[in-house]
Amino acid sequence: MIGHTPFGNCLTKGEPGFGNEDFLSRVDNRDEIEDVDQPEIYRGASIVLRGRRIAVAAERGEELVDVLRRLVPDHRDLLLADEVELRRRIPADIPEIMRLDRWHHPDLLQDTVPSQSMTFRQLADVLTTGDVRRYAPDMPPNTHWSRWPESGNL
Repeated sequence: MIGHTPFGNCLTKGEPGFGNEDFLSRVDNRDEIEDVDQPEIYRGASIVLRGRRIAVAAERGEELVDVLRRLVPDHRDLLLADEVELRRRIPADIPEIMRLDRWHHPDLLQDTVPSQSMTFRQLADVLTTGDVRRYAPDMPPNTHWSRWPESGNL
């Protein structure tokens, strides 16, 4: 499951943040690839993403999350939300200002609130002014999944 989290004061439906409908299931054949007796363990077989069968170099018994993450470099477009999914709760007349795939995210568990994060302060400035040049990262991105090993686990 992959999710996206819409926030704003003019969403077309629902409350800001994510709800169950914001989680996107990408694997069409989870029952074929997940071990029945050991949930979240790969039992083998090719993986079907959005109707496309994908061969994966993985061994039976591997953590399923690790097998699925291995698909990202070559099949990112099949895993991420498409334009229709991204705009599902966002009014059509709101233009996209900027899209980030990588940024420096504060560690909220370390009592870093978003307002203290230079990244979020710069993003707020971009949203306020519409000037994407106001986003000038001063720290390297840290949003790669390997930095957040528990991400994807509910």
